[in-house]
Amino acid sequence: MKIGLYDVDGKKPNLALMKLSAYHKAKGDTTSFFSPLWRYDLIYASKVFTSSFEPDYMFSCEVIRGGSGYDLQSRLPDEVEYQYPDYDLYNCDYAMGFTTRGCIRKCPFCIVHEKEGKIREVGDIYSFWNGQKRLMLLDNNLTSLPEHFEKICKQLIKEKIEVDFSQGLDIRLIDEDKAKLLKKVKQWKRIHFAFDHVKLEGAVRRGMEILKKHIHPDRVMFYVLIGYDSTPEEDLYRVELLRSLGTKPFVMPYNRKDPYQRKFARYCNHKAIFNSVKWKDYRG
Repeated sequence: MKIGLYDVDGKKPNLALMKLSAYHKAKGDTTSFFSPLWRYDLIYASKVFTSSFEPDYMFSCEVIRGGSGYDLQSRLPDEVEYQYPDYDLYNCDYAMGFTTRGCIRKCPFCIVHEKEGKIREVGDIYSFWNGQKRLMLLDNNLTSLPEHFEKICKQLIKEKIEVDFSQGLDIRLIDEDKAKLLKKVKQWKRIHFAFDHVKLEGAVRRGMEILKKHIHPDRVMFYVLIGYDSTPEEDLYRVELLRSLGTKPFVMPYNRKDPYQRKFARYCNHKAIFNSVKWKDYRG
């Protein structure tokens, strides 16, 4: 069979498509990225965001659609879910995957709890890592399972892997033991946390006080959600607080069509501007 793999809106390698590619190659099928100029026996379309536009192609064969952008309840069959990914599909030189699914939080702006439910272990790094120098962990709240967090960190330390905790860790759950482990883990990118609401100020201050004993604050970054249950004054207060703590904010607009949210995100996320211009003086 000739299999077409359609990455509708991905900005990084699509893990589901890489697993589907590996699954079909193991069966003797051929796989490639979808092109409207080619003919296929079966097409898989994967979409992450509900707002993404999918061109109205006249598909000439069966199309199976999946991903959060189509249906929060869509799942890969077990025989596909536990495949070692076909990283060659994207010429991807790093590993990526989940060691947990779900989350203990029920943040109203987040789909993870609705999609995946309560947090649970689903494996370790050896399920999707095989000697790559770098690894992108996609776990949504690894810090909420302390024993599993320790196990994964020790695997990373043992194998000397550079890791990106891409979805972030939970600043509310940082303690001395976790900070000491994080210090020993080789970081690929900055360690990410979230500062989604001003009411988390106490947790952010406490967490940074612990982290600073072991990790330079410049190696820490906070996702800052704006436009959802926050005022512009609270948004500015949060990013200035992070500045005062020596760490980096990365602003994420809830509504990218809102002029204020777009402008504030541009200001904060352009570090040369953020470090040299006050918000009140920024003209966009």
